[in-house]
Amino acid sequence: MSVVDAIRGLAAEAAQALGLEVVEASFHRSPGGGALRVTIDRPGPPGVGIDDCQRFSGAFERLLDERDPIEESYVLEVSSPGLDRPIQTDDDVRRNTGRRVEVELREPVEGSRSFRGVLQGLRGDALLLRPDGGPEIELPRPLVMRARQEMELRPHEKRGKGRGRRGRA
Repeated sequence: MSVVDAIRGLAAEAAQALGLEVVEASFHRSPGGGALRVTIDRPGPPGVGIDDCQRFSGAFERLLDERDPIEESYVLEVSSPGLDRPIQTDDDVRRNTGRRVEVELREPVEGSRSFRGVLQGLRGDALLLRPDGGPEIELPRPLVMRARQEMELRPHEKRGKGRGRRGRA
């Protein structure tokens, strides 16, 4: 069994015990020490947060210490997939079902090439999306140029009423 296979197995074991899933696991060797990177997620909203990453990191480190599959020194990096990660595979769709997404198409469907709403899953070879205030719509996967979680942008809050002062260098 390769080091990467052992790492993936241990990561999956730690994740499953916490109700999480491993999206990616990789190990990169370098002269100064390796980098062990694991990306985790949880199906549906709200996904994973910092607490989940910390809990997974602790559980995974215990397994790594017990079974010792990596001989050299390394740094462990645990993260979530991030909002800008594309939704491409069936597993990506399953994990993102119930989350708000943005989908851009190569050709219009029902007069539009851009959709936002809650991902409902798959039906055959189509993404099922419930746009805000509208009925569920099927978006054929061959037409999908890009699909990802919707990024919520909040307006910048102003602090105080005055203008900032400029200093001189």
